[in-house]
Amino acid sequence: MKKIIIGAVAALLLLGGGGGGAWAYLHMRHHAGPPKPPPPKPILFAELDNLVVSVPVDSSGQSGQAYVQFAIEFASTNPAAVTSFNALQPIIKADTINLLMAQNAKQLMDPSTHAALAKNCLGIANQVLNKSAEFTPANPFTAAYITNIVEQD
Repeated sequence: MKKIIIGAVAALLLLGGGGGGAWAYLHMRHHAGPPKPPPPKPILFAELDNLVVSVPVDSSGQSGQAYVQFAIEFASTNPAAVTSFNALQPIIKADTINLLMAQNAKQLMDPSTHAALAKNCLGIANQVLNKSAEFTPANPFTAAYITNIVEQD
């Protein structure tokens, strides 16, 4: 009889402990905190490299010509933007060359103008993708970085 009582108590403890463990697991699972956010998307880059333009040295135009070598990268998290950029690169390159040639070497080499230059180039890249590729969502490139700008006399 003693064995039956001890067996019954042991069985109740096991069942109670198992049920309590299951209750604790379910309770903790529901209150584990907020869900983890998805990992960030990788940043992809598209590049215009080694553009060389001939521009006046200064605004007077009497100091002669200088060559300016220019390279810029555009950042996006959308792989389709980079693919479209590569397909439309001749148009983007032509518009960027026109932007560079509208200035003189003194302006282009002034570090205080580089932020505006990068912003204008970013606008060109996004505008071409929006117009020519009817890209959605619009403006897939979020940043532009000048990677090289050198004046050569």
